Order: sequence, then C-alpha cells, then structure tokens
Amino acid sequence: MKNMTRQSLTIAAGLVLATGMGTAVAEMPAAGEACVACHSESGASDDANIPNIGGVGSFFLENQFAIFGEEARPCAADAFADVEADNHCTIVQGLSEDDAMALAEYYGEQPYTSFEQEVDAALAEQGASIHAESCDRCHTDSGSEPFDDAGVLAGQPIPYLIEQFKHYKAGERWQPESMAEVMQLSEDEMKALANFYASEAQ
Repeated sequence: MKNMTRQSLTIAAGLVLATGMGTAVAEMPAAGEACVACHSESGASDDANIPNIGGVGSFFLENQFAIFGEEARPCAADAFADVEADNHCTIVQGLSEDDAMALAEYYGEQPYTSFEQEVDAALAEQGASIHAESCDRCHTDSGSEPFDDAGVLAGQPIPYLIEQFKHYKAGERWQPESMAEVMQLSEDEMKALANFYASEAQ
C-alpha cells in the first residue's frame, strides 16, 4: 500500500478552506453519475456493505478522495465486501480537483440517514466501553459528529464497519498514527464496536 503524500493531504486541506464557506449544493454534480448507482443521490445506503456518505462532512469526503487517489485504501470491488462496483481509486483519479470538491460538498451537506438494521444490545454495551476508552477523543458524541472531520460512524452498516476495522488492522487503509495501536482489535471487539455505533443511529 502506498503512503499518503504530503501533497495529497495539502490538497485536501486546501479544498476544505474553499468549501467550508459555501452553502449546500442543491443539485448533484455531473461527476456524481459514477457514484449514484451505489451511493444514491442522497448518499444514504440500502446495502449493508456500502456506507452512508450523505451528511458525513465535506472535509472527510475530500480526505477520502485523496486517500483513494493515492491507492491508500482498498480500491477494487472485491475489497468492498463483494459489492459489484468499479475500481474506486480509478474513479477518483479521473476526477478533476473541481469535480472532487463539488462532489464532497454535495454529499457532505446532504441530510444524514442512518442504516436500518438490528443491533445486539449486549454487544453494543461492550462496544460502548471500547469507544469510551479508545475512540471518543476523535469520534465525539458516539461517532455522530461530522464536524470532527473523522467521518460519521453512528448508524453506519455493521458489516461495512467490521470490514473497515479489518482493513485498518491489516494496514490496508491509511490511518493516523494514533489509530494504528487502537485498531488492533479482536474480531469479537470489532463486532462489539460496530454494534455500538449502529445502536447510536440518528
């Protein structure tokens, strides 16, 4: 896996300065045609293997575009829990800087919709302890705050969350150094943490 370059992170930071002062985007940008099939126009997911991206915050999405562009997280369809899709890194690499900015602003400012799913209350209680001890510093308000710029975890699909926890643990997805030790979770801990975030659906 490639390391994130300072240039890519600088681009992402620069994009947020440009978008942070704007207003909500009313219409789907033309570049979003490649996203709608899986993420819908609202960014709300109806598939347990696909995350909600609407309302998760523009900066977070801009940063994910930079990470995909650097191939610093799994790109291929079979790496996303067997969801049929194009290579995500290739899609992002084909976007202009303006297109990436417009897409991130559009989806980032949509209303957030939690994924409907059943939650194991006992596991969620265990996960609450893991979150409080290891995750709350960056993922405040039980992972539901988009202004943390760390993504919204509350209400995301449980299978998707577990899959991403595995990518982090294996070093297959870029993460801040502070996360590397935290993400060395057992499978049971991953299930507990995912159920906790699911239980915090908005």
